[in-house]
Amino acid sequence: MKTDKKGFLLAEETLKIILAVIAVGFLSLFLFSLYNSGKDSKDLGHAQDSLNLLMQEIDNQKDQEGVLEVQIYNPKGWVISSWPNIYTEGMLFWKTLKQGRPQPCINFGWDNCICICKKNTPDKCGSKGVCLENELGLSLGTGIKIKDPPITLSIDYSNKIITKIK
Repeated sequence: MKTDKKGFLLAEETLKIILAVIAVGFLSLFLFSLYNSGKDSKDLGHAQDSLNLLMQEIDNQKDQEGVLEVQIYNPKGWVISSWPNIYTEGMLFWKTLKQGRPQPCINFGWDNCICICKKNTPDKCGSKGVCLENELGLSLGTGIKIKDPPITLSIDYSNKIITKIK
């Protein structure tokens, strides 16, 4: 009985190529995950710095009437929101409106807080965001997205509203 070595070598080489492609795929996935985790922690640091700046500016002028303008630079694509807030939960046709606060605000016993988060829901804001107490009860409505930094926020102390200046 004679075996065909050409067919055997072809199958062996094909198997090696398939295994190499799988290994390269896993390596690419690992590197992508590593990059994203580093980027998220960097964005979280930027969010903390931006929120500290905002709250510092609010506290410096809280005894005065009128309007204050503050520029926020980072992180791009994140949302500045005040809590408690009404937010949308669900998908497509099953969306519902709920009111809530992120877990850090609840844990510290804050009635009002301002957060910079990746997503504008309490559960996402608690895990991928930073929050500070909002003693003045300033409201941001449904939230302000940091689209094209820097964004300028207008703080109206008499109406207790923070809005984005276009």
